[in-house]
Amino acid sequence: MSVTSFVDEKIVPLAAKISENKVIRSIQYGAMATMPLTLGVSLLAIINNLPIPALADWLASSGVGVHLSATIKIAMEISALFMSFMIGYHNANQRGSSGLTGGIMAMASFLILTPHVITSENVEVAGLNFDFLGSNGIFGGMIIAILVSSLFVALDKKGIVVKLPDSVPPMVSQSLSPTFISIIIFTLVFGVRTMFGMTQYGNFYTFIGDVVGTPIVNLGTSLPSVLVFMILMNLFWFFGIHPMTLLSVYMPVLMTVGQTNLSAYTAGEVMPYLAFSASLAYMQVGGTGNTLGLALYMPFVAKSERYKALGKLSLGPSIFNINEPYIFGLPIMLNPLFLAPMIITAIVNALMGYLGFTLGIFNTLNPTIALPWIMPAFVGPLFTIGVRGVLFAILVIIIDGVIYYPFFKKADQLAYEEEIENVEE
Repeated sequence: MSVTSFVDEKIVPLAAKISENKVIRSIQYGAMATMPLTLGVSLLAIINNLPIPALADWLASSGVGVHLSATIKIAMEISALFMSFMIGYHNANQRGSSGLTGGIMAMASFLILTPHVITSENVEVAGLNFDFLGSNGIFGGMIIAILVSSLFVALDKKGIVVKLPDSVPPMVSQSLSPTFISIIIFTLVFGVRTMFGMTQYGNFYTFIGDVVGTPIVNLGTSLPSVLVFMILMNLFWFFGIHPMTLLSVYMPVLMTVGQTNLSAYTAGEVMPYLAFSASLAYMQVGGTGNTLGLALYMPFVAKSERYKALGKLSLGPSIFNINEPYIFGLPIMLNPLFLAPMIITAIVNALMGYLGFTLGIFNTLNPTIALPWIMPAFVGPLFTIGVRGVLFAILVIIIDGVIYYPFFKKADQLAYEEEIENVEE
């Protein structure tokens, strides 16, 4: 059976069935709604992270850097907060209740469960921790938004509302009618916050992060460990769990390996973990999910206007490893059409890195050079490895693009057919 036939016969029917699920649709729509945030500040994020000392010095000395970082932080690092509102909105709206009320209750519940104290150097300060408003809070925010908005809809359908006379203006009536529901919901959320506050985790989001990250702690530095780690990174991003959650847990292993290799390199010795570092070299080619190969041809081969526009808008950010527009916009997240290429590219890229090690391409790796995360995948190796590293990275990008191609073409075909149907109607 060819890849195209497999996609048509096995994956497309499953994708169609899943896409009809209101919970999945609410999460996808809610995530898509945050795309303007990522695209809007992507250029500023690139400028803020360019490895140009003169620019960095000017940003710091002029004071512009503070405002630049604040702009990026608000737009990109509290995405879970915005997402919780939009998911709650769409979930309530699809079920016939007030989307605005469902979204507001979901977002308020998200904030209630967020720690209101920041600890630094044993000093506690009142405030909201950005760690839980952004990447580390996305998965928990999705759960909260769906549960709270679904409960709101259920209570709304039961008629647990404040009923006012017809003489009361609609705006006032709509604002006051869910009062009893909000009392019930926020009392329950208070109970959840209190319960988690009395555990070793301290809060709901830390609990989610620890449960998700536990399998990563026990991974070693072998090739099978790298394969498991990279598959989990892509798999969890597919389900909306930001890869930073996993990366932060595995960071002690990565830091130990990096420091050991660095010490050996500076001492003129063979780096003991070179194979491990090489295997991880291509874990995020264009971002988690390895979407750069897809991004490079998507604007030019897409038939649907939707994907043409998305491809043109997102190509620039993707080159600099900002691929949220693809994760939330195609969408790749919770879309069975793209689960297979996410997993396959994770495996292939780890094996390609190991192949590069066996071919001696990574023998010239210089671990003393630290590059910013926005460095394009086909540029960074020029500084850390050399020309051979660049050529090998380009080969990996091409392979990733080929892997994604049949799955993207099917998604594009379905989107194109939908657009034709809408025009005919």
